[in-house]
Amino acid sequence: MALVKVAPDKRHLIDSHGYPFFALGINYAGHFDRAWRMWENDLFDPDLIARDFRKAQEAGFNCVRLFVHVALEQDLRRNNFAKLDQALSLAQDHQLKVMLAFNDAHGLNLGRVSDLDAKIAERYKDVPTVFAYDLENEPVFYNLVAAIYPDGYLPPVQTSQLVDHYGVRVSRQEALELQRNRKIPLHLDADTAFYYINALRLFLEYDQAANLFINQGKGKTIVDFMLSAEAQPWYTLIGVLDGTVEAWLRARTDPLQAVGSQQLLNVGWNWLHFAALPANRMLDFQQYHNYAAASLAGFNTNVAHLESMQRAFPDHPVIFGEFGWSNHTSANPATSQPIPVELTALYEAATYAFLRANRFAGGIKWVLNDLAITHNPYEANFGVFKLGDQPKPIRELMQRFHQEWPPVDQSGQFAAIRDLETGMAYRLDLPPQLIIGGHVYQDDMISWTAEGLAAHCFIKKAQNELLVESQGAGQLSIDPWDVLPGWDRSRKAELYRVLADHQRTRQQIFEAGKSVVVDLIPGAKYAVVMGAETPTEPPPQIEPKPGEHVVLVGDANLYLQAALAYIRRFGPDITFAATEVAGRWAYVTVVATPEQVSNDILDNISSVGAVLVERVVAATPEATKSRLDEMASRGQRFLTVGTPPQQEPPTDPGPPPGTPREIYVVQPGDTLSGIAQKIYGEARLWPLIFEANRDKLSNPSLIRVGMELLIPERK
Repeated sequence: MALVKVAPDKRHLIDSHGYPFFALGINYAGHFDRAWRMWENDLFDPDLIARDFRKAQEAGFNCVRLFVHVALEQDLRRNNFAKLDQALSLAQDHQLKVMLAFNDAHGLNLGRVSDLDAKIAERYKDVPTVFAYDLENEPVFYNLVAAIYPDGYLPPVQTSQLVDHYGVRVSRQEALELQRNRKIPLHLDADTAFYYINALRLFLEYDQAANLFINQGKGKTIVDFMLSAEAQPWYTLIGVLDGTVEAWLRARTDPLQAVGSQQLLNVGWNWLHFAALPANRMLDFQQYHNYAAASLAGFNTNVAHLESMQRAFPDHPVIFGEFGWSNHTSANPATSQPIPVELTALYEAATYAFLRANRFAGGIKWVLNDLAITHNPYEANFGVFKLGDQPKPIRELMQRFHQEWPPVDQSGQFAAIRDLETGMAYRLDLPPQLIIGGHVYQDDMISWTAEGLAAHCFIKKAQNELLVESQGAGQLSIDPWDVLPGWDRSRKAELYRVLADHQRTRQQIFEAGKSVVVDLIPGAKYAVVMGAETPTEPPPQIEPKPGEHVVLVGDANLYLQAALAYIRRFGPDITFAATEVAGRWAYVTVVATPEQVSNDILDNISSVGAVLVERVVAATPEATKSRLDEMASRGQRFLTVGTPPQQEPPTDPGPPPGTPREIYVVQPGDTLSGIAQKIYGEARLWPLIFEANRDKLSNPSLIRVGMELLIPERK
C-alpha cells in the first residue's frame, strides 16, 4: 500500500510515487439540490456524485474534502458502509484523493466520537484514495472545553488551574444560575461548569487584549500577540489552552493509531487561537480556514493568517482547507447584490497562486457546486459551478494551474497590488511561466490591462521566446529581456500568431530594446520571439604577412593545448624560447603568465622592432583556451584591431622575391618562412634554408638578427 506522505523537507506532501503533491482541492457537500443531505437514503445518488466528481477532475482538482454528515454517521454506526464505499470508489475512478472530515455533528462525547473514527479508519487503512482524516471541521472553544473526555485524557481547562492563577471571574452560585438558564452546557457537573464559565470569561479577555494589540498596529494576527511581551500575563491561559488541545487531540488520535491507520491526520481549524498552539505538532499537517472580503485588505488578511501558520509550524505542511468568495454580498435576499464571477475567480486564483508560490501544501476551495437555496444568497453562491452545471471562470483557471504548474518543490514569487477596479491584481512568477490576473497590473517589466472587469494572462517561458495566451481580452506590454535571462536586448523582437496547426504568422517586429505590446484575444495564442542577430561590419583586422607572426608559449604543458585551435586557424610560427623572440618577429602573441614571461622581456621585444606584442592569458589554462578559441571562431587574430603600424623599411631589403642568392643577412622580424617567401616566393620552402644551415641552426626558430644564412637554389 502506498499513501500520500509528508515530504522529507516537511513543507509539502508527496504522493504514492514519491512525487510532490500540491493539493488543488475542492470541498464537496453534495449536488446542487442536496447539499449537506447527500447521504440521506432518499437523496443518495451515485450517478450524481459520479457526475460531480467528473466535473471536479476535469476542472483540474486532484482531491476532495468529504464530510461524514449525520445521515452517513448513522449508517456507519450500524456498520453500513455501502454509501461511503461507493463514494470512495467513484473518487478513485476519477483520480481524486479524499480527505474525510469526521464528526460533522460536533459530538461532545469524545469516546463515542473516536470509536466511530477508529471504525472508519480501520476499514480504509489500506485504501490509498483516502489520503487524510480531518478530525473535526472548525471546532471552537465550546467543542474543546465542554467536551466529555475519556478517562485518562482530563484537559487542564476542566481543572482549577485557571481559577487558582487568575482568580474567580464568575462565582459558583452565578455559574449554577447560568447553567439553569442554559448559558452553560447542562451536561457539565457543577465543578466543570464553574471552570468552564471562568475559562470562557478569561478567553474573552484574552481575545480582547489580542484585538487591541492588532488594532494598534503592533501585529497582524493573534500569533504576533502570542509571541510578544504583551502576552506575558496570558501565558498561563495559553498554556492551559495548549494542554486542552493536546488532550483533545490525543483522545481523538490514539484510537486511530491503535487500529494501524496511516492516513495523515489534521484538524480544520478556523480560529488561530487554537490552530497556532504547539499541541498541533502531533498532527501530520496543519489545516486552516478563513473567509475574507473581496478587497486587497481582505486578501491580505488571509495572507497574514496563513503566514502566521507557517511561522508557527515551519516544519509542517500547511493547507488552506476552506476559502472562497461568494457571488453575492450578503445573506439577506432583500439586500444582497450580485458579485461578478470574474471578480471572485480573480481572488480565488490569486489565493491558489499565493499558496503555490510560498510553498504551502495546497488549498481546498469552498465549494464545488452552488446551492439550490434562496433564503441565503451569500451561502448559496460559492460554487465552481452554477446551477445546471454551468462553469464559472475559476474552472478554466484551475484547469490551467493543474496542467501547467511545475512540481511544488520549485518555488516561485507572488505579488499583489491595489487595483481600483477590482480591488487587487496579482502576478505569479514560476520557473516555467508567468501569470498575471486582474483589471490593471503594472510593474517594472510587465503591464496588463484587461478589456473587461478582470482577466488573466499566461506567459510560458521557452528558449528565446515567450508563448502568450489570455482568459479574457486585454493588452499586454512586456520587456522580454527582463523575463528571459538569455534574451539579447540588442536584438529585435518578433510577434507571431500561433495557429491551431502550430503554424505561425508574423504580425509585427519591435525594435531592439522596445517593449513588446500585444492585444490579446481570448483563446488565441501568440509567440514573442527573439530576432536573429543583426549582422555588423567586423572591425578591421591586422593581417601579418607570412612569417611575421609568432605565438610565444610560456609553458608547453599548460598552454600549448589551449592555443591549438588558435594556431590551426591562423598558422603563426610557434616558439617556446622567450629570449629568442626579440628582433625576429613583427607580431608576437604571448600565451604565458607574467611569471613565465616577464613584462621586461616583452618590453625588450617591443623595443627592437616588434610592431605588436600582446599577452593573451586568463586566470587558468582552461579560461585561456576559451578566450583563444573564441578569437579563433571570430577570426580575430589579435585583441588589438585596426591598421597595423607603419614600419621603417629594412636597411637591407634583399633581392626581389624569387631571386636566389648565396648569402642572406637576417633582418629584424625575419623568420625562415618569411625569408623563404622573400627569396622563393613561397613560405613553405623554409626547410631548404634550414637544411642548408644546420651547422648554424639547431632549431628553425633560433635565428638572430645579423646572422648570415646560406641560401640554396630552389630545387
